[in-house]
Amino acid sequence: MLLLWRISLTQANFPPGPRAFPIVGNLLSLPTSEKARNLRDMTQSKRYGDITYFHGLGQSILILNNRRAMSELFVQRSDISGGRPTLTMCGELVGYDNAIVLKQPGKEFREMRKELSAAVGKGGASSRDKLLRRQDLGTYLSNLLQTPDLLFEHNRWLIGTYTLSIAYGYRPTRYNDPFVLAAERALFEFVDLIQPGAYIVDIFPFLKHVVLKLPFTRYKENIKKYRESQKDLSITPFKMVKKQLAEGTAPDSFCASLIHKFPTRSTTKEDETFLAWIVGNIYAGGSDTTVSSLCSFYLAMCLSPASQRKAQAEIDAFTERMDRTPNTNEKDQFPYLCALISELYRWAIVAPMGIPHMFLEDVVYNGCIIPKNTTILVNAWAISQDPEIYPDPNEFRPERFLGEKPQLDPREFAFGGGRRICPGIDLADSMLFLTLSTTLAVLDISPLKNSPPPYAFRDRFSRHPLHFDCTITLRSAKAQDWIDAALAE
Repeated sequence: MLLLWRISLTQANFPPGPRAFPIVGNLLSLPTSEKARNLRDMTQSKRYGDITYFHGLGQSILILNNRRAMSELFVQRSDISGGRPTLTMCGELVGYDNAIVLKQPGKEFREMRKELSAAVGKGGASSRDKLLRRQDLGTYLSNLLQTPDLLFEHNRWLIGTYTLSIAYGYRPTRYNDPFVLAAERALFEFVDLIQPGAYIVDIFPFLKHVVLKLPFTRYKENIKKYRESQKDLSITPFKMVKKQLAEGTAPDSFCASLIHKFPTRSTTKEDETFLAWIVGNIYAGGSDTTVSSLCSFYLAMCLSPASQRKAQAEIDAFTERMDRTPNTNEKDQFPYLCALISELYRWAIVAPMGIPHMFLEDVVYNGCIIPKNTTILVNAWAISQDPEIYPDPNEFRPERFLGEKPQLDPREFAFGGGRRICPGIDLADSMLFLTLSTTLAVLDISPLKNSPPPYAFRDRFSRHPLHFDCTITLRSAKAQDWIDAALAE
C-alpha cells in the first residue's frame, strides 16, 4: 500500500519514460540486449528528451541520453551522483564491494582513490612507464608475425603483462598464463554480476537469506565459484608479493611499495583485503578495457587504411630522424597518432553504458523529481554516436580531433565522469601509445584478401570486437632490426 501511495503521489513529477503499470512500473520496458542502441532508439522514437526513467518493484533507474544531461547530473552534481547502487549479489555475497568500483563515497573510497591515482595517474608516470618494457613489446610483435591468427590472445597477453608488471612486478611468459586467464574469467563473470537487477536478491535483498537455502537454486554454487574468481583477481597475486618480500626476491611494483608504505595494514585479513584491492584495480581495470581498445585498433586499421598510412607517415618521420621508435614521454610529437587513439575511444567505446551510479538524495531536473537511491546509467555509446557532436559518427576519422576546432574529447564520457572518472586514463593512453607507435613503425595491417572484417562487437557491459582475422606483415628489414633490439633490451 505504501508503494502504491508513493507511486500515485509522485507519478506526475517523474521524468519521462515508457508507460508504467501499478507495482511493476515500467521496468519490463528496459531493454535486455544491446541496451545502449535500443535505449537510444527508444529515446529517439518516443522523444523522451535528455533523460529516460524506469521504475517498479521498489527500483528506479535513470538513463542519461546525451552529453547535456551527463554534464549537469554527473559532472556539475557529482557530489550527489557519485554513489553506487547496492548490488547484493555482486558486492555483498561475492565480495566485489571491496573493490573501488563498488565502494560508496567515504574515507575508504578516498584513500583507495588517492593511492591508485598516485600509481597510475600523471604524477606517477615517470616511474610507472619504466615498467612498460620494450622487451615485452618485442616479444609481442614477434609472436604476431609468427601466429597472426592468435591476434586477440597476443593482445590480451601484452596488456596483461603491462598491468601485472606495474601492479605486482610479474611478467607472464605466455598468453594462457594463469594470472591472465584468472583476470579474464573474473571480469567475464563481473560483467554479468554488475547488471542492475540481474539477480532477484538485487531487487529484494532480504531474499539472500532464503535463496541460499533453497535446494533447487544454484545461488550457493555460483557464489562459491564467483568468490574464488574474485580472490584470484585480488588476494592471490597480493599474497604472492608478500611472500616475495619476506624472501627478499620481490621486484619493483606498486604492490611492494604499498606494503612498505603500510606495513601494519597487511597483517590482518580485513586490512590485507583493503590493500589487495587497491592494487587489484590496476590489474582488473586494464586487463579488459585496454585489451578491447587494442583489438579495435586492428579492426580500424583494416577498415581505414588511409588512417594507417597517415599515422605511419608521422611515425616514419620520427624514426628516420631518431633511428628508434618513440617513448611514452614523447606523445606530444605525434598529434595524429594521439588523435587516432582518441578516435578509438569514441568509435569503439568500451563501456557503452558505463558503471552504474546512484543519487544520494532527491534531485530536481527540468522540473522532474528524481528520487534518492535512483540508479544512474549514462548512455555513453549514444553520446559517441551523436551526429551533432560527431558528424558521420560511423566513420573512423582521427582528423575530427585535430585543427583549430577539434570535436569533443571522448575521454569526457568514455571513462566515466564526475568524481568517479577512471583514474587510469593516463595509463591507458601510455599503454596504447607505446604499443601503437611501435606496431605501426614495424608492421603493416590489412584485411584478408577480399574479406574485410565486419564492424561488429560483443555487446555486454564491456564492448569487444567480434573475432576477426587480418594480414600482418613486416614493413622492412629495418623494422626487424628494431624488433630484435627490443628483444635484446
